[in-house]
Amino acid sequence: MKRFLRLKEKEVKMISKIKNIFTVGCIMVYTVFSQNLLADQKVYIEKLDNGVTAIIKERDDTKAVSVQVWFGVGSVFEGDRERGLSHFLEHMLFNGTKFTKPGEIEAEIEKKGGNINAATSYDFTYYYIEIAAPFWEEGLTYLYYMTTAPLLSEDMIKKEKPIVLEELNRHLDNPKNRLWETYNKLAYKVSNYKHPVIGYRKTIENFNKKLVSDYFYSHYVPSNTYVIVVGNIDKDDVLLKIKETFGTVKGKKYTPPPVPLEKSQRKVRSKVIKKDQITRSYVAIGWQAPPVNSKESFTATVLEEILVGGRTSILYQKLKEKGLVQAIYGGYLAHRGTSQFLFYFVTDEKLIDEVKGIIFKTLNDLKENGIDKDLLENAKKKIVNREVFAREEVSHDAESLGYAASVVGDIYYDIEFTERIKKVSVDDVENFLKNYIKDNNYTEVQLLPE
Repeated sequence: MKRFLRLKEKEVKMISKIKNIFTVGCIMVYTVFSQNLLADQKVYIEKLDNGVTAIIKERDDTKAVSVQVWFGVGSVFEGDRERGLSHFLEHMLFNGTKFTKPGEIEAEIEKKGGNINAATSYDFTYYYIEIAAPFWEEGLTYLYYMTTAPLLSEDMIKKEKPIVLEELNRHLDNPKNRLWETYNKLAYKVSNYKHPVIGYRKTIENFNKKLVSDYFYSHYVPSNTYVIVVGNIDKDDVLLKIKETFGTVKGKKYTPPPVPLEKSQRKVRSKVIKKDQITRSYVAIGWQAPPVNSKESFTATVLEEILVGGRTSILYQKLKEKGLVQAIYGGYLAHRGTSQFLFYFVTDEKLIDEVKGIIFKTLNDLKENGIDKDLLENAKKKIVNREVFAREEVSHDAESLGYAASVVGDIYYDIEFTERIKKVSVDDVENFLKNYIKDNNYTEVQLLPE
């Protein structure tokens, strides 16, 4: 899974305001030299007069281009009447613009061999087109149409409601989704991470043109927009086109507010769910963790690699290799606000207590006996090497830059990602375990066969 997706959702005690790291009208070029990543990584950033942030990365090692438009808005910023509206708007933006008919943009992109899609999460929304380099301008223009001039008509809202409600039905029919919704409601008491991104039937049914339009024009504004273009392009040409399109958009200034923080959890929160359509048991156990914009987010990422990062990880060896679980996943699930560090495993009901015992014993052993330095260094090397391979894809480059700018509020989160990973020390990991992972402050949900 791509790094930023693993961080944001697998789908944080404190979030500062999005850092205003760009001065209006100021032009900056970030050049990073790293023997473990690209020899010469250049990222060009300019904040336009109207507040749009342009992020451009030239690459001559590819014939492809990824054009993406990120917004610092997701379900965590929705009000009670708006639950699911960020996701609903993702659908609506594909239903025609002031310049194009419904379906026209998708058809034109497909004709050119490209692909177009979007994603909505708790902390962000983004739209993207991946296409051959000669067609980057068309891709940028089409995303400009979609994200600044959607129709948002009442007819299209009525058309889209049954489609989204059917998606909700499929979501609710999946027992594992109920596990995660139950987990989030237990883990989060203050922030909107307790609500599902897709929303609720009642709120979706009540969406109307005024509500949809008001939400769009108050959140999808220039000051909350990040246009990212990565690939075989000329920076000056791309910047000019961004200014001619996104740079002309007007709108009220909006900065995503800090996400309310959860109080420190001081007791175990648990729940057991039983369903008759499953044959195996699914268990999620997690602890509160720092936000993605904290230094400790890199420590959490390294600890994830040590514990569940593939076949050589500690818990894979102790649980999967010995047949105690059918699968085990987990690690650092980052948010703007309070994050989670969790484990998710699939096993037979009679083995749950044994598996839990091994997980807790492993964590306590690491706290009491410390982290082996070679184990730490190997984990960091694996993360760095994975980044090298991932960055061969222009889409990964663009996604990582968009996530860093729009969610983390720090472009260096991406540019210096591997350098910061390499700086994680034994003390960092041991302190993280001692400060956050305890026997009396976790959340647990079990999904068992009826």
